[in-house]
Amino acid sequence: MIATVYKLALVFSLNLIISVPLYAKAVRQKELGFQIQAEKLIKGEIHYFFTIVSPSKLAVQYPELYSLDSLSLNQEEDVSLVINKSVSVIARPVGFFDDKQLVEEKFINHIMGEQEVKKLSSDAYKISVPGSYSYKMQSFFDADDVSTLPNSKVIRAVTAARNLDVISKSASTIMFTEKTNYSGIAEGGVSVSSFIPLKENLTLVISYNIYAIKKAALKPAALHKSYVSEVEAVKSLLENYKE
Repeated sequence: MIATVYKLALVFSLNLIISVPLYAKAVRQKELGFQIQAEKLIKGEIHYFFTIVSPSKLAVQYPELYSLDSLSLNQEEDVSLVINKSVSVIARPVGFFDDKQLVEEKFINHIMGEQEVKKLSSDAYKISVPGSYSYKMQSFFDADDVSTLPNSKVIRAVTAARNLDVISKSASTIMFTEKTNYSGIAEGGVSVSSFIPLKENLTLVISYNIYAIKKAALKPAALHKSYVSEVEAVKSLLENYKE
């Protein structure tokens, strides 16, 4: 099966225009705090949660996510917040997901597919979507042997991420990413991913995303469909990357 991620998906954690074989099955969950079913994930399933709320409802409906909002997206006007969570098992040892690999230029280019990637610094890139818009993507890390967390807001967000799922407390690395300077569609976004050793060559990855999408660009059904395509594609890209 071949999947291409729709342009509307380009507001999410990774923005993909790709053609790779997919073997994963994305299964929607009803609650943000859904139970992690390791056996099904090892067999290839991806479990995810997806919803859209108004900024004023973030702290009310999902108070556990409030501290992830290091960019104060909940204070933006004329936007809706797209919230999603995905859990998958990647056929890679947890050591693959370290602070150097995840911001390495070759790796970023592989994940971003046909998009233009321009390195701005050791941990930041400008991502340009062909014929559409661009944004800045900057990542920070909290790992067993290194921390690049820059300020109290990001530290608070990563601390909150460790408490979202009990198993995240044993994460070897947590990556926190801010997306800013959008030239269209979104006002900004934050993502956090926890990389947890499961078996010798298997890593459990738990990712949360919050995006402030301009109401004029909000198409819920299309965004949901694109997000599902994206999480399936990301799993395949990670497992097929050649170092």
